[in-house]
Parts: sequence; structure tokens; C-alpha cells
Amino acid sequence: MSLKDILAIVLDAEGDAAALRATGLLAQQHNAHAGCVFLLALPDEPLAYEPTVVAGVWAELLNRARQDAAGELGKVEAALKAMAQPIELRRAEALGRDLGRVGAVHARYGDLAVLTRPSAADRRELRHDLIEGVLFHAGRPALIVPPDWDGAALGKRVVVAWDASREATRALGDAAALIGAAEAVTVVTVDARPKAFGHGDQPGANIAAHLSRRGAKVEVCNIAAGGRSLADALMAQAAAAQADLVVMGGYGHARIQEFLFGGATREALDTSPLPILMSR
Repeated sequence: MSLKDILAIVLDAEGDAAALRATGLLAQQHNAHAGCVFLLALPDEPLAYEPTVVAGVWAELLNRARQDAAGELGKVEAALKAMAQPIELRRAEALGRDLGRVGAVHARYGDLAVLTRPSAADRRELRHDLIEGVLFHAGRPALIVPPDWDGAALGKRVVVAWDASREATRALGDAAALIGAAEAVTVVTVDARPKAFGHGDQPGANIAAHLSRRGAKVEVCNIAAGGRSLADALMAQAAAAQADLVVMGGYGHARIQEFLFGGATREALDTSPLPILMSR
């Protein structure tokens, strides 16, 4: 798949500055159209026993949120005007509980959705909901960018997190344009074991051969977690490979299971220092 239509989905100018930079950079690298949806998260209905009270309070909350959003929209417009790469701006709004699904609808009309990784300080749960909505409902890949990312390159040195799953395979297909243009691709497995219904006799070898036939410059790195989490082991190897992009499948386990007990997807979304192209 070529990248010809890249869409940033943003909640505010400052928190999404890195995602806008990544969108412009990718559009420039791939000669693609760049777009941006400013998505306003409206407050959900307040709970109360008296419907007339609810209606009045909610109307005031909605009005206040839209007034605040007008100022934030102006900041996004100013940020886009300052960028070298033209980015088309659109505006949308959704109730907080519907944010992910509305984001997914917009993501369907692009080749790649670019979003900001959640951080401890900036609308953490809203950003989780938005990312998960795109991954589960859009049918498109998402590029998740750390809020402090300031890289000069994106996709020159790529690490592929390979666990022989359907999700990882889907991510590879969605990242084909980036992998094909990369200077170096490292397929990384963590604690992989030969298995007929997974990695085969040599973990990583078959997928590396496939990528090589598509023109990628590939090496395989099979590592042991050594007591680290899967995400920590993967990111350490990405740093060793001097990667600027990680490609991985998302939510191989049930979403509620990852939320309650942790998992590679959730940890990567919370901690990755590198942009991640993720698919499900």
C-alpha cells in the first residue's frame, strides 16, 4: 500500500505538535496529501434525576466546551500555517464516550491516521480511547507519536516486532510503503520458540525472506527478554538498532485483559520513545 493520504487526528495544538510534525514529514517523504482533523471532545450528559435540570446544565457545558474549542482551533490553525508542508484542516466533534468511534470514521478516509501517544499529564484516557477506537473500528493503521518526539527522520531505520500473529502480519502489510523505502529493517522476536503454527523452524527467518523478496534490506534479531517486559526488551533493541520507527501489531489479547493485567500494546502505547505504526 502506498501512502498518499495521511491524516492527523488532534485534540489540541500543544499536545499534538509532534503528531502534526510527523504528518508533514511523512507527506513530504511520500509526496502525499496531508490532512488534520481537530476533534473536539464534548462532555457527556451529566447524571441527575430531574430531566429539565440535566438539559440546562448539559447545554451550558456544551456551550462552554465549544467556546474553549474555538480558541484551541485558532492555535491549531496557526501551527499549521507555520509548517513547511501544507496540511488541510477539518473540524469535528464527539461526545467523550464516542470519541474513538468518531475518530475511526475520519481515519477510514486516509491511508494512515497519526495520533499522539498518551502521557501522564495530557488527557491520558481520552487519548487511549481515541487510539483504541481507530485501531478497533477504522480498518486503518495508526501511527502513534510520542508527545515529545522531535526526530528528523521517520521510517529510515525500522524495527518490526514479530510474533508470527495475525495482528503483526496486518501491521507489516499496512507498513509496506515505509518498509520498502527504509534503509534498514530489523525483524525482532522476543523469547521466540520454533513452532509449526507460529514461527516455524527458525523464528523470524520466513518473514525476513518475504520482506527481502519485496526489496527490503532485512536482518533478524532473536532476543531474550531476560526478566524485562516484552515492550522494554523491544524498545531496548530498537535503541540498539538506532531505529526511528517501530512496526507492531496491536491488542493480540482482549482489550480488557490488557487494561486489567497489562500487555505489550498498552505498555508500548504508554512508554514508547519512538513512533509506532500499529495495526490490528
